[in-house]
Amino acid sequence: MKSLYVKFLITTLAIMLFSFFFAFFISNFIYQINLKEENDTKHTNIALEVAQFIENNPDIKVEEYLDTVAKTGHQIYLVDANGRDQFFGTQFGDINLQDEAIKEVHSGEIYHGMANFDAELFVTGFFADELKNTVGVPVTIDGQSYALFMRTDIELLFNEMHVLFGVLFLITIILSIILVLISAHYLIKPVTKLSKATKRLASGDYSLDNLDISRKDEIGDLATNFRNMTLQLGYNDKIQRDFISNISHDIQSPLSNIKGYNQLLKKPLSTDVREDYAETIDFEIDRLSTMTKQLLVLSSIDHEDYLMRRENYNLKQQLERAIKVYEWQINERELMISHKLIDIDIRADKSLLNTVWDNLLSNAVKYNEDAGSIDIEMADYGSHVIVSISDTGKGIDNVHIDKIFDRFYRADNARTNKVGGSGLGLSIVKKLSKCMMALSM
Repeated sequence: MKSLYVKFLITTLAIMLFSFFFAFFISNFIYQINLKEENDTKHTNIALEVAQFIENNPDIKVEEYLDTVAKTGHQIYLVDANGRDQFFGTQFGDINLQDEAIKEVHSGEIYHGMANFDAELFVTGFFADELKNTVGVPVTIDGQSYALFMRTDIELLFNEMHVLFGVLFLITIILSIILVLISAHYLIKPVTKLSKATKRLASGDYSLDNLDISRKDEIGDLATNFRNMTLQLGYNDKIQRDFISNISHDIQSPLSNIKGYNQLLKKPLSTDVREDYAETIDFEIDRLSTMTKQLLVLSSIDHEDYLMRRENYNLKQQLERAIKVYEWQINERELMISHKLIDIDIRADKSLLNTVWDNLLSNAVKYNEDAGSIDIEMADYGSHVIVSISDTGKGIDNVHIDKIFDRFYRADNARTNKVGGSGLGLSIVKKLSKCMMALSM
């Protein structure tokens, strides 16, 4: 995965290089189409003026004159019909002029070496320090025919090309700005989307629109994390609304029953009916008490207010005591209970594990069939111990399996007046198990 810094660096370098080469290409195009011909014409005029001055002033010393011209920034090559030649000014980098060109000038024609120079990059065209990249004009000196080849030397050429270099620089800057704006838009666009999504999230809208989670950089990670956070917040919001709805229902129901039966107790009733109503009121009070305790346990764990108190104790003895608490209910329902317990000491929060066993055994008793059975087994794996509690109840349909640990969730076959419960037991078991597992790591 490329980081945003690497992407920014690569993008910037790519923009700089692309802008430069694109501007270079445009400048070269301008040179080949327009400036190349103008440059040849300008040098031809200069060479013709030099030749005319020599012919009009036969008394001047030609060599001294050509030396003077060369010092003004020109390279000069003078050759007669017999092949005797002289160079004036800076030496040419490549003396590659063909004999045909010399003969052409001696015959009275003008040699346009600059205009006919190979159409390459203008750096190797305009600045090519070659003898063939010149203009040639005929000149008569002391009655003899000479061929005069000239070109501006490199130093002066750089000064003459300042306009073209200015165009090159300007195109590079403009193109770079345009590409930077485009790339910045590409980099900023997902951040803008995240900003808008954040505002929607703050207003309670958990919808996700076109977040760039496919990007392989920090922004992609941010978008992915933001999406996961939004989904979790949406889920938590739903859980909270369901929690309020369920707790309202589960608290209102026993309160209504208590109030109703309390009103009935004010009427003349037989002793058996009165006792029955009183037992119902006690049952509903116990439901409220259990629910309150479970909510307090969940709340303390959720907010990490619960301080784990680990201690060494015997797990087998703890389970035996937990079984004994439910012995009267087991006998009343004519249930059979069997267990294979191992005498082993563990280090854990004894109080929290008591809550776990209490909820699991309570479920095994409440949701079991009459005259059914409960089986408890322990297995020691050295680094950990597994406790399995199973019963012969109707079980849970597969459609409910993924939700049995959700708070207040109860399968339809459990929502009966006969079987109490708040739908918090398994949620507490899962939460406590996670807390103790995290503590042991």
